[in-house]
Amino acid sequence: MIGLSFDDIVQKICEVKGVSEDEIRSRVRDKLNKLSGLISNEGAAHIVANELGVDLFEIIRKIGLKINKIVPGMRGVGVAGKVLKSYGVRSFKKENREGKVGSFLLGDETGMMRVVLWDINHIKLMEENDLKEGIILKLTDGYVRENNGYKEMHLSNRSQIMINPEDVKIGEIKINFDREGGYAKKQIKDLNEGDFVNIYGTVVQLFEPRFYEACPECGKKLNNGCVEHGTVNAKLVPVLNFLLDDGTGNIRVAVFRDNVNSLLGLDDSKILEFRNNPAGFDEYKKSTLGKQVSIVGKVNKNNVYDNLEITANSISDLDPKELAKDLLNN
Repeated sequence: MIGLSFDDIVQKICEVKGVSEDEIRSRVRDKLNKLSGLISNEGAAHIVANELGVDLFEIIRKIGLKINKIVPGMRGVGVAGKVLKSYGVRSFKKENREGKVGSFLLGDETGMMRVVLWDINHIKLMEENDLKEGIILKLTDGYVRENNGYKEMHLSNRSQIMINPEDVKIGEIKINFDREGGYAKKQIKDLNEGDFVNIYGTVVQLFEPRFYEACPECGKKLNNGCVEHGTVNAKLVPVLNFLLDDGTGNIRVAVFRDNVNSLLGLDDSKILEFRNNPAGFDEYKKSTLGKQVSIVGKVNKNNVYDNLEITANSISDLDPKELAKDLLNN
């Protein structure tokens, strides 16, 4: 099963049935011997779990996994963690619908990931500041997507959010660069290729948005159809580049999808107008120049120009209180 190793499965069976680990491992060995080694340890453990009436899928949905065990493509998965940063709620307007979407950064002892909210009841929790930074959450029945190389969990109206549940304890969370998505707060002059960072700065140059065709289901760029979903009706996705300056230097930043909306303060329909009317972008370009923003993203090397660039995972208006707190800590 994706997300559960052999040891994980054995542990879950023991927890649910109240039996010893030795007993479960012995039953697994019996299955392996009967099937003459034509099955993996994990597969044999699945059979044992089914025989004992242990629903591993239900465990993943309700009890959840650690963040480092969660991978894009998972559905019906649960997780618990601490809210590390709130990205707030924004309104959107698409072809046939409009609404709101909220998001925040969730962390546990093993890593961090962005959580995206679509249900109106979940959105209300964020608007009423019930999902503020520092609280513990237990989430159920989410689905996981990849966004610009990073995993993020999306919650629908089937998902549940439990605030500060008594049965959940989260250990120490180290907020720095790691493969699971932790980030370090850095200045532009200190950036290195491969860093996953949070930087503050001012937008000093803005380039016209470009568009590419993506799958409406998974969001991946199309190349003779979608690898996962075959022939689909293409969705136009915007990408916007700008220069960010923090006083120590400047760097080119690329933002995609919802982050373009956040930077410009426009809905999808308005941004799509710029595809056929680039001149209409000038008005919004002027109002965006000088804007101070907070970026979380990955630093990449542009081999053509031999310089560093950032692909943004999230972007938000710079919070003066957050900046003042960081200056005091430094």
